Amino acid sequence: MTKVISHRGANKLAPQNTIPAFAKALEFGIDGFENDVHLTKDGRLVICHNYDIDQTSNGTGLIQDLTFDELRKYDFGSYFSEDFAGTKIPALEEFLDLCKGISVINIEIKSPKQPNTDIARKVINMVKDFNLFDNLIISSFDEKILLECKEVDPKTRTGMLYAPDEGPYEEIFEDKIAFAKKYDIQAYHPFAMFVDEEYIQECHDIGVRVNPWTVNPEDAMRTLRDWGCDGVITDYPDVAVKVMREGK
Repeated sequence: MTKVISHRGANKLAPQNTIPAFAKALEFGIDGFENDVHLTKDGRLVICHNYDIDQTSNGTGLIQDLTFDELRKYDFGSYFSEDFAGTKIPALEEFLDLCKGISVINIEIKSPKQPNTDIARKVINMVKDFNLFDNLIISSFDEKILLECKEVDPKTRTGMLYAPDEGPYEEIFEDKIAFAKKYDIQAYHPFAMFVDEEYIQECHDIGVRVNPWTVNPEDAMRTLRDWGCDGVITDYPDVAVKVMREGK
């Protein structure tokens, strides 16, 4: 059955990439989460989509320039609704505490603005500390990040993100099978409009999963399900869970 992967949690019902958003998605019976991690100035792993906190908090600045304690002073909920006033930026370990009952932990790592952060190793080791490594898939628009993951542990499952204007889309379009083998990826995470039934079958023929984003219309969810897509990354996990369970 096609898995429902909640994009930044239930981000239409609670502030994205926060504990309330993840907890709300769990209420719907989702299969997994997609989120984003960054390193703070003092080396803590936190969850936030952007490099900076300007759009999703009452503070400003790059995460890499702020300590964990400084980040925790800011409100990451009020921008969404006063009902979430006081919501804090989550540490990765707080998120992982919620993940014991799900099968997909899709953590996106962006290209660090500073070199030699070793963020891939830190993420993988923390997930292992929680005994959740078998459920982990690390995705990125940067194939170098995925290669770093394999250097940390060759068993790390990786997913290549790409869109019309981001990621190595030209090389993938030229030969997605060769690309998958070259970088030893276990999944493609393409912009949803790139996917059709033939695309999914070609990937499945070489053991590569397909988890497109961001799949929000019901008809698109249903179509991808019927094509045998492995997962859908969606902003509407409640709707997607109902679609995937139709006729079950």
